[in-house]
Amino acid sequence: MSAKHIVNRTMLSIRDVCTFFKLQNLSQPWLRALRQSGGIHEHLKLAAPTVVKWMHPPTGRLKLNVDGAFKLSVGGAGGGGILRDHEGSCVFAFATNYQEVIFTLDAEARALRDGLTLCCRKGFLDIMVETDSHNLMQIVTGQMTRLWALTCIIHELAVITRKLKVQIKYVPLEAKQVAHSLAGHGCLAAHFNLWDSGADIPHAVKGPYRLDKVGCPTLRL
Repeated sequence: MSAKHIVNRTMLSIRDVCTFFKLQNLSQPWLRALRQSGGIHEHLKLAAPTVVKWMHPPTGRLKLNVDGAFKLSVGGAGGGGILRDHEGSCVFAFATNYQEVIFTLDAEARALRDGLTLCCRKGFLDIMVETDSHNLMQIVTGQMTRLWALTCIIHELAVITRKLKVQIKYVPLEAKQVAHSLAGHGCLAAHFNLWDSGADIPHAVKGPYRLDKVGCPTLRL
């Protein structure tokens, strides 16, 4: 970060601390510094961080979180997802590589297809689905015209969803860190990976999985 960016972030942090602890009387040097970095009133207009967390589904329901990723650093794409019950326990999780995919929305659509296909095969027919892709949610629900490149995948999704009772919802990335980690794992995977227990999922995924299970929130800046 540039020096100016660091100074601005520091001043914002000071402002937030003062607001949180209701500190009214800043010294004149600090007030001058805040004015020089853009003005107190300008900073007060900025939105405060939002507390976000993964929400457990109601008792008797199952929730599927999916995500797709395209990483230029490895020159490939991947997808992943996890199905959990009302206690936050893993019913199954998956991660896979998509070798022919060249953009993220395609990977996200494929991850949704693979997740719903697994639900169908295992007999889980009433599913809550969460994705952090507004575009994918709107395409699947018919609110947005699909891209030509996604025609085949969206058709497959339409066929699968006829067999299921599916509710798809948008959530911010911070509310689906487990699926995000699985998608990253999928970018490097050599084959389709399927796990039937939270104890078996990759080590890098266990951290966010355990935090979700106990309802630990994160901050969205």
